[in-house]
Amino acid sequence: MKRIFTSAHICLVAAIAILMASCEKEKLSGVIANEKVANVNLSLENRIEVGSGDNFTLNNDEITIPITVNLSDASGTAFNVQVTPNIDTIATLVGSGALAPGTIALADQTFNFPPVIDFAYGVKSTTFDLKVSRSFVERNHDKLLALAVKISGASKGNKVEAGKNSTVVVIDAAAAIAAEDVHYILFKAAGAPYMVPNGVNYTIGTQDVSIPLELTLAGLAGSDFTVDVAPNDALVTTLINNGTLKNTIVLNSNSYALTNTKIKFLSNENTAKLELTARISEFLKNTKKKVAIGLLLKNPSKFQLDETKKSIVVVIDPDHFRPYNGAPFVIKGAIGAVSDMIPAAQYDFGGEGIAFHDTGGKDGVGDYRPNDNVDVGDYTPRSVVGWTSDGEWLTYTVDVEESGEYELNSLIGAPGTNGRYSVFFDDVNITGILASAQTPGSYGDQQPNRTTVQLTKGRHIMKFFMNVGAYDVRGWIFTRKK
Repeated sequence: MKRIFTSAHICLVAAIAILMASCEKEKLSGVIANEKVANVNLSLENRIEVGSGDNFTLNNDEITIPITVNLSDASGTAFNVQVTPNIDTIATLVGSGALAPGTIALADQTFNFPPVIDFAYGVKSTTFDLKVSRSFVERNHDKLLALAVKISGASKGNKVEAGKNSTVVVIDAAAAIAAEDVHYILFKAAGAPYMVPNGVNYTIGTQDVSIPLELTLAGLAGSDFTVDVAPNDALVTTLINNGTLKNTIVLNSNSYALTNTKIKFLSNENTAKLELTARISEFLKNTKKKVAIGLLLKNPSKFQLDETKKSIVVVIDPDHFRPYNGAPFVIKGAIGAVSDMIPAAQYDFGGEGIAFHDTGGKDGVGDYRPNDNVDVGDYTPRSVVGWTSDGEWLTYTVDVEESGEYELNSLIGAPGTNGRYSVFFDDVNITGILASAQTPGSYGDQQPNRTTVQLTKGRHIMKFFMNVGAYDVRGWIFTRKK
């Protein structure tokens, strides 16, 4: 009896609870149904001026401009509104006089903002950010820039107030960014746009000369960006035609190479490197003329080019690069003076057909000037050229201090008497065909072969021509006679 009573009691309590919950739910539904949410009107300022004020922030990448959408009252519910740009409006406003003459519209892809703005319950305004490319502003630093921003399509019955659905943002570029803070990309080189390589700003190999070039970003560095480098033959041609570059020709772009035609400035770096590599044999073909290579910076992904230093012309004097030691061998001009030996293995740069002619493969020491087929003997220091064949030749740049009569001593090692050779200065044979004397020690015992020659003061190309190559040659010594 007691257990039955307890069960009935529980059922009664549950029923009462269900009934009470049902009544409360009905009351709440009634309240919600009867509550009336007030809609609000949305509006924008008619115009936002950006420049000398503090209504924007600036970093290395962009200008951030806050735009506030105002509500006529506190929002009764959460909702959203669409935001769109209008570039075409700017030209109309300029034409009507509403904007100053010369004002230009922000270009497409140079700005961004959220396409939809969300409003929370109970707010009276919401602000969103218009972000504008700093690069675009800097590239138009002497102009006024403008963009119209429009709001529409407010949700949940809210409305955009008539006549206040858009704002025109006007940026005074020169006021927003100080002139000294504008970024410029340029070639960094003494005397730019003309640079003539000297003994400290290039490296020379057996076939090529490499000239490092540096690009500079003027202004505070930020995120990484790129800039293209392209040949600029037109500039070189103009400078030649107007007489700025004398005795100079354009070096064909097939005769040089760049390490990269798209140069990357890394984040927070103000410099980037570029290396120009030119084939010595190509520019040495241009006898008695300088060659020039024009380069142009273009298409920066960020910032702008320095108009006065976006180009560079690298002028190469072939005579500067031809001598093996960077300077001609000196033939002393004082009477009785004995010049230092010109080692046969230290022939000019320039390669086959320019600095030498070799008819066979690489004999002798393989690691000395390995890209050349000239056959160098295993002597320390490297001096002797051997394995000679008929018709081969070697050239050397020399500087004769004084005109006069000289003794020419050719140090040759020959196992017999059939060897023949000639010496040319600037393609003129100054010795005729000479016979090489037989040496007791065969090839390895190079001995004097003397003759008298007439030399003219100045810089010359000396050629040793092997009419009949049956010997090793160590080098040449000049002695001034009279």
